[in-house]
Amino acid sequence: MMRLRLWQVFVAHGVLIALSIVFTMPFIWMLCTSLKVDEKIQAATTEFIPRAPFVEHDGELLRIRPLMVKDGKREVQIYDGSQPGERTLLVEPAAVHDRLYLDTANYTEAFQWFPFHRYLFNTLTICVIAVTGTILSCSLVAYGLACVPWRGREVLFWIMLSTMMLPGQVTMIPLFLTFKWLGWINTILPLVVPTFLGNAFFVFLLRQFYRSIPIDLIEAARLDGCSELGIWARIMMPLSKPALAVVGLFTFITAWNDFLGPLIYLMDEEKYTLSIGLAMFQGQYGTNWGQMMAMSLLMTVPIIVLFFFAQKQFIQGVKLSGIKG
Repeated sequence: MMRLRLWQVFVAHGVLIALSIVFTMPFIWMLCTSLKVDEKIQAATTEFIPRAPFVEHDGELLRIRPLMVKDGKREVQIYDGSQPGERTLLVEPAAVHDRLYLDTANYTEAFQWFPFHRYLFNTLTICVIAVTGTILSCSLVAYGLACVPWRGREVLFWIMLSTMMLPGQVTMIPLFLTFKWLGWINTILPLVVPTFLGNAFFVFLLRQFYRSIPIDLIEAARLDGCSELGIWARIMMPLSKPALAVVGLFTFITAWNDFLGPLIYLMDEEKYTLSIGLAMFQGQYGTNWGQMMAMSLLMTVPIIVLFFFAQKQFIQGVKLSGIKG
C-alpha cells in the first residue's frame, strides 16, 4: 500500500511539473525575446537562448550585423553601442559566430519614448478603485442574500445569476450610449463606477462563504442590538478575509489586463492604461517585437508577484467558498 501511495505521489508531482513547464513557457519565451537583438527576433529559426553575431578583429571581439557576401567574404556592420554604426568590414564567413548576448537595449529604448510610469499610474488607479468597489458592493449584496431573511430572496438570487449568461457584447452598445449621455466618455468613470454595483459571480462566491458561517453568531449579534450593517462590517467582513482576497485578486487581474474597456471609453492618450499602451508598439508598417516583449514582461511581473504573496489566502478562499451550497 505504501509503494502504491509513493508511486501516486511521484506521478502526481511529475504531471504537475510537466504542466508547470508548459504554462511557464510563454513567460520564458517573452523574457528571452525581450533580451534578443532585432536580427535574431526576425530570424526564421527559433531559439530560446539570446545570442548575437560577433567577429574577432585585431584581437578585439566586435558585435556585428551581417550584411551581404562579396567575393566569398561576408560584409558586416560594426555596432556602435546599441545601434549599428557606419563602420563595415569584410571578414571570412567562418569568422562570424554567435555568442550569448543579453541585449537590454529593448528596455532602455522603450522607456525613452513609452510613458510607462504614466500608464502604470492610470492602471493602478483603476485597479485600486475597482477592487474597492467590488469588495464593498459584492460583500454587502452577498450578506443580504445569505444572512438576512426576506421574501423573494432566492428568486432574486437566481435572476441575478441568470445575468451571467448575457455576453458582454450584448450590453456593450447600450452601456456606451448610457455613459455618453452621462458625459463620462474619456474618463475612468465607466471603468470604475460599475464595480460599485456588484458582480454576479463574486456575489455568488461570497454568498457561499457567508452560508458556511454559523447562523448562531449572527443571531447573537442581533440579540445584542447590532444592526445588519454593523454585523456585516464588524463580523462578516473580518471573517471573510480569505474569500475577499479571492475577489480582490480576480478583480485586480481583470482590471489590470482589461483592453476593451479602456479602448472604448478612453480617447486621450494621457489617460491610457498599460494594456492600451502596449498596442502602440504595433505600427502600420511593422511591429517592434523586442520592445513590446520588454514592456509586456514588466506588465506581467506585478501580477505574478501579487499571486505569490496572496497564494495562501487565494487557495484558502477558493476552498472555503464552496463548503456549503
